[in-house]
Amino acid sequence: MNGDWTARHNVSGTTIHDATLNSASTISEKQYLLLQVLEADRLLATFQSRANYRQSFLNGPILEGTFALAKKYQSQAAVSRDESFQSRVAFSPIANRTRAKVGNLAQKMRAAQLQTPTKSTGRAAISSEVPGTPEVEDSPFQTPGPEELAPLMYPQTKDEQIVNAALVDFLNALSMHFPQASDWTLHRKSFKAVFENAAFEARTDGYLEDGGSSERVRALVEVKPMLREKKLNPIRMQEAAQMVAWIMADPDPTGALNLPGRRLHVSQDRHQISITFAEYDSSYIQYLNNRLPPNAPRPFLTMHEFGPWNTNVRSEMESIGGLLLAIALRAYADAAQPSK
Repeated sequence: MNGDWTARHNVSGTTIHDATLNSASTISEKQYLLLQVLEADRLLATFQSRANYRQSFLNGPILEGTFALAKKYQSQAAVSRDESFQSRVAFSPIANRTRAKVGNLAQKMRAAQLQTPTKSTGRAAISSEVPGTPEVEDSPFQTPGPEELAPLMYPQTKDEQIVNAALVDFLNALSMHFPQASDWTLHRKSFKAVFENAAFEARTDGYLEDGGSSERVRALVEVKPMLREKKLNPIRMQEAAQMVAWIMADPDPTGALNLPGRRLHVSQDRHQISITFAEYDSSYIQYLNNRLPPNAPRPFLTMHEFGPWNTNVRSEMESIGGLLLAIALRAYADAAQPSK
């Protein structure tokens, strides 16, 4: 809390249990202070690198500091002209994938890993794992692989890579100086969702990890080189599928991930950042696992989208900075709590 603020309202050394509070339809500053809310944006204000970042919006040179690379890539992302949509989700019928076919595909993918790369394509092969078969390793991003695997590849454009760097660099610049904040990574993690007659794999552009040996995911990162409004429905459908695959891959029934606001996307589309929170209940988990009782109401996954925040506008970056730091701080705190 801000020291001047607490002194002004004479609440130093006072707790919410000690004070006499007046009833009101809206919360007062005194009541807010006694709730012991740690404001993330005030934490950021203590860093000189944050001040240098704010200064860089005045069309001057990018000043040295933690946010320098983030600002560089944010500026590059803002001039992207790429409006191609690359899917991160691939469905596959289970009935037609026999063990023999899976084994043959595994051999081809392993052969692809041994080939000498000629030119990076930014592609990543999806695996074709089915229950009861060994997991197929993903081929390296630098390796194009055999021609017959092309339909299973996810190409990524140059502009999209720039947007990805802009977002993850910014996220890490916000949290890297706080030991009790989780780290963001560029690692492209895949999640698999398996149903009765079909399965799909969804790959993300990065994620927030809790820092443990399990590299457990605490939030998803997704980027696109075009404005969100240009491909709004495809982007939303893809993010919903990624969320479903994450829920199925890590249901976390007794942990923090199923608490409100814990499953979320941080997205950047060209030069605009959005945050989307997933809302669902236990009946939706039952639906995904085909265990919903007969005649039960059909549950839904609700994706609450907020934003966008413009990376070219200083006030908007100041506004979202505290929110993103708070997400990383809460993820760290959640990871430190034992499952119930």
